[in-house]
Amino acid sequence: MQKLFFEKYKTSEVTNTRSVINTPSAFTRKNFFHIQEAGYLKSLKSHLSRRSELNSYLFFVVLSGSGEVTYREPLSEGGMISSTAHAGDCFFLDCSGEYTHISTDEDPWELLWIHFNGPEARAYYTYFRDHHNWHFRSAHFTELINAIESIIRYNEEPTDDTDLLTAQQIIHILTLICTESNEKNELLSDKLKTILHYLDEHYTENISLDQLAEQFFISKYYLSREFKKEFGTTVIQYVLAKKINNAKELLRYSNSSIEEIAHLCGIDDASYFNKVFRKMEGCTASEYRKRW
Repeated sequence: MQKLFFEKYKTSEVTNTRSVINTPSAFTRKNFFHIQEAGYLKSLKSHLSRRSELNSYLFFVVLSGSGEVTYREPLSEGGMISSTAHAGDCFFLDCSGEYTHISTDEDPWELLWIHFNGPEARAYYTYFRDHHNWHFRSAHFTELINAIESIIRYNEEPTDDTDLLTAQQIIHILTLICTESNEKNELLSDKLKTILHYLDEHYTENISLDQLAEQFFISKYYLSREFKKEFGTTVIQYVLAKKINNAKELLRYSNSSIEEIAHLCGIDDASYFNKVFRKMEGCTASEYRKRW
């Protein structure tokens, strides 16, 4: 039988919370998805939680209120990225990285969460992050709430079947969020348009997917796929096309040298500029200038 601790915290000036803390058996830990903790929290005022280097995965939903979540994935070379959370938002984090979350003073939030792990947890998380962002909204929000509440209920009064029932609900949650419809919602479409506008304004600078992912709080893999779906080209191809279009105008309407034009378009290596130009236009920059 699993060793179980259940704590109900009294209402205080900080939070109203209850949580189930679980220490699974060696067999369960090795073979099944299992919770380490699950619970409910209602903040009564702003309260900061900070965690790092936990052997755990965290999934939580915002029932009401608002706050801010800051996250750095494990082994990430980038810094912490922050995202504002509102009612209806979901978060899925690998806690071996670093994260903090804090509710607003004006509109304290209400959360449901599970900390969990299992032999296939890494595979599910990797699949999820290859297809989705760590901060998202789900069409299955009610089902996700029900699944977390079921997990809490099973572990409040454990039976011989609790481990299996808990594992079933964790798999249900992971299946729902990993198979979430890839149809672009308005939030994603607006974000992609914002990124496109940023590229239009900054295409002469050195831009990378990693930089865009950090700046706009989106997985670079998710950004790469959804950008191409939305605009029919990759981020890198779009930026190169902007550079070459600018170069063509300068070739036609200025007396600048090829090297100067390459630099003005954000390509400091003239030979690389000529290589890209020939690939996209079928001729060299000098030939293009003569033709036009």
